[in-house]
Amino acid sequence: MLNELMYEEEIAILKNILKGKLDDLDIKIYQLLREDGRMSDTKIAEKLQVSITTVRRRRMRLQEEGILQIIALILLRAANVAYADVLIKFKQNVKMEEIKEFISRAVFNPRIYEATEYFGGEYDLLLRFFESNPEKLKYHIDKFLREVDIVEIYRIFPAIGSPKAWYRKFTLKF
Repeated sequence: MLNELMYEEEIAILKNILKGKLDDLDIKIYQLLREDGRMSDTKIAEKLQVSITTVRRRRMRLQEEGILQIIALILLRAANVAYADVLIKFKQNVKMEEIKEFISRAVFNPRIYEATEYFGGEYDLLLRFFESNPEKLKYHIDKFLREVDIVEIYRIFPAIGSPKAWYRKFTLKF
């Protein structure tokens, strides 16, 4: 019962945030795929008591519009690897081309699993790194950032876990 209430609350919140881009059925399809990305359209249709064609049509539309993407995640804590958030402030006189090149290098770096740009705050960019152990993690973060002359300052925040990400609660293993 609690789970159902949480799902209903999530539906209301997502509908409000997404302002008409998704209806209840679209969100329920998303919720099921979030729990099991390999769930078939047939199984989703059974659970939601709608036709397979309805599920397939809606899922494909959401994927074609780029709203829904089914991906795999490596749960870093469960894999027992070190990871950290790195906040970066660029120097004031840096050209946009240099920033774009730096971000492009970050996007293609296999040790960086997320890059998020900010505006109007103390920092300009968040990079999330991972590596097999803390020493290698620090080495690769420092190496990546010291190879450029556009970073004014950066701060490293080692992570110890993600109790919730992507609307999903994870079991922490220590």
